[in-house]
Parts: sequence; C-alpha cells; structure tokens
Amino acid sequence: MFFSAPQLKRDPLGCPERFSMTKTIPCTRCGKLTAYSEADYAALAAKGGPVLPGGVCFPCAWRDPALQPALRDYTERKKAETVRRARELLARPLEFIDRLVERFR
Repeated sequence: MFFSAPQLKRDPLGCPERFSMTKTIPCTRCGKLTAYSEADYAALAAKGGPVLPGGVCFPCAWRDPALQPALRDYTERKKAETVRRARELLARPLEFIDRLVERFR
C-alpha cells in the first residue's frame, strides 16, 4: 500500500486541494458554458447579488424572463457604484494617491 504525503495532493494548477477554487459544472440549460454551484450563488446573494438557481450559467439566467428583473437591478446597482467610485477618485486625486502609497508601505 502506498501512502503519499498530504502536501503532495494538489489540483491541476498546483494549489493544495483545500485552497483550490470551488468546482464548476457545465450549464444544465445550454451545456456549453460554465455554471456555478448553489454555494457559489449563495455567496453572491450574500453580497447583495441576485438569487440564481445552481447549475445555470449567467447568459442562460439572463435569458430567463423570471430572473431578468433581479439581474437588471443588480447590474444597474453595480454600474452606479462603479461610476460613483470613479467620480470620487477624480474629485479627490490626492486622497487616492495617499491611499495607494499607504497600500504599498
């Protein structure tokens, strides 16, 4: 019987298994694109994202009429947040530079 050291058990990218990304699955609707598990979508919902069914990719979810309003609201909210952050950075460039310098210290 052969016993390997646990530090040698790695995923194809070379990361230890406990640190590897969550497993993705093919979409149950189109079968072509990558879909995510229920746990991944629950994490997205916990961050304020839409509640999506597991096993469905984003393009298929976007085409689903029942999921479109939640996805539209989420994308509009994220876009507004990005624009707000960009405007803040442009309005106060010195604060941005100070934060950037502090990050690299």
